[in-house]
Parts: sequence; C-alpha cells; structure tokens
Amino acid sequence: MSNNKTETPIASFGQFLVIAGLIIIYGVGAFWICAELIQGGKGEEKIPLYIQYGVPVLFSGVGILFFTVLFQRVKAAKTDKYKDVQI
Repeated sequence: MSNNKTETPIASFGQFLVIAGLIIIYGVGAFWICAELIQGGKGEEKIPLYIQYGVPVLFSGVGILFFTVLFQRVKAAKTDKYKDVQI
C-alpha cells in the first residue's frame, strides 16, 4: 500500500498562517465590537442594553461551540478507521 501524501510541510505551514491570521483578525474584531457595545455610546447614540449584552454573549457562545466542535473533530481524526481508505 503506497502513501500518496501530497501535502508538503510548506503547505501545512501556509495553512497554519492563514488560519492563525483569520483567528487574530476575527478575534480582534469581535473584541472591538464587544468593547464598543459594552461601553454603550453617549446621549442619542446610546446602544440598547439588550444589544450591549446580547451580542457579546452571542459571540462567546459561537466561539465556544466552534472550538468544542474543532477539538472533537481533531480527536476523532486521530482514531478515524477510514483515513487510509483509497478510492
């Protein structure tokens, strides 16, 4: 049985950089949005209380679900009995 693995270490490093960059950009963006919402604005631009707390809670929930699924998939990939099956 031959191992036709075409992914090079450079490609893996590139994928890592792309994913790390996206996490940084989205993480900073989510933090910035949450910080702006919690501060609330002044006077006429006052953001409603349910949005001030609802959006950060929503971002936190989506993040927790994403990382939970990610860790489950990584754990399942280690014991996947079909990973060496070729078409």
